[in-house]
Amino acid sequence: MLNVGLTGNVASGKSTVVTHFAAWGATVLDADRLVREEQAPGTPTHDAIIRAFGREVLLADGTLDRVWLRRRILQDDTARARLNGIVHPAVRKRRARLAAAAGARGDAVLVNDIPLLFEVLDPDQFDLVVLVDAPADVRRQRLVKHRGLATEDADRLIEMQLPSVEKRERSHIVIDNTGSLAALERSAWDAWRELRQAAARTTDGGRGPLLIAIAHGQDLIATMRGTVARYRDADVEIHVVSATTTPSVPGFSRIVALGRSPGTLDPDDATATSALAKAATDGRPTTVVTFGPDGLNGDADHRAVHAWTRQALSHLAAPPRLIYLANAPRLEADLKDPVLFGIDVRPWAEQGVPDERPTTIPCGVSMRSTQAQAKMPGREWYRVAAS
Repeated sequence: MLNVGLTGNVASGKSTVVTHFAAWGATVLDADRLVREEQAPGTPTHDAIIRAFGREVLLADGTLDRVWLRRRILQDDTARARLNGIVHPAVRKRRARLAAAAGARGDAVLVNDIPLLFEVLDPDQFDLVVLVDAPADVRRQRLVKHRGLATEDADRLIEMQLPSVEKRERSHIVIDNTGSLAALERSAWDAWRELRQAAARTTDGGRGPLLIAIAHGQDLIATMRGTVARYRDADVEIHVVSATTTPSVPGFSRIVALGRSPGTLDPDDATATSALAKAATDGRPTTVVTFGPDGLNGDADHRAVHAWTRQALSHLAAPPRLIYLANAPRLEADLKDPVLFGIDVRPWAEQGVPDERPTTIPCGVSMRSTQAQAKMPGREWYRVAAS
């Protein structure tokens, strides 16, 4: 799992960027949300804040008066340090527990949304640091215009954080936000592509090659587009064996089309089984992806390819890992299965940026993005084949 720190000084646009990352497939831990949850009534943190600041910090319903508390720490550095000493350790422990759970699930990219990352944490604890930045005068205007702050309060908020020039030097990716929301989305998408590539190289999928066994060329677009994008991001060789038509998707290292007729595939086709075995022997893939025994919704051609693949790999002295494409409705049951998704084939939640620039979508075909494509589902589910 790639552990990313995302930060940005107040009013930089960081929250907008993290919303995009979440929509595109990242697991997000929001520091502000963790703070609110840790400060809820009945928590040790809530009780400690009352002891430190008195009951005047409370609203009538027993929750913290955040407006009062913000004004207090803006005016009093000692009060701010006292509050940070209560809240930050609790949030760090909570974040560590949630990050461990994300790693155990096999999540590929974990984005930690932390406004004060450089002020209160060591950035070296993250694999990559992403900074969203805008000039101080632009951020001041946003605070006054959009958040209703007085100019002096906006200046004080800005002064409480380290200057962004220091943060830029220590960040791996910098997203400048001085233009429109559409421009920010494009920049966020470019950053997300970099994060995906880094994540792909950190997982088992980075070893490759990958062999995909399909019934029809269209299967790559219809059912496996996320996996193709996933392995391409890792710069892994992708080999394809198609029972019928040749995939109309460029860029694969090897493609073998067996020339069978759609709708006629025979699970006992010894010639097809031998062809798959040869492809696996010649290409030496570390992972093979194909359909499960149910053929994904019961398709007979898919079931035949499943049978060929199982038979072909069973004859190899050192068979590669076999991964099945599974039915989405089985997801809840699969999540309880110990032989679960392999992280090396967990696909990206792909979507194109909704504008008119040429974009490569998961199937590998360059085309114009549209709002409909941006909402196109790109999630596939897999399970590791039982031996």
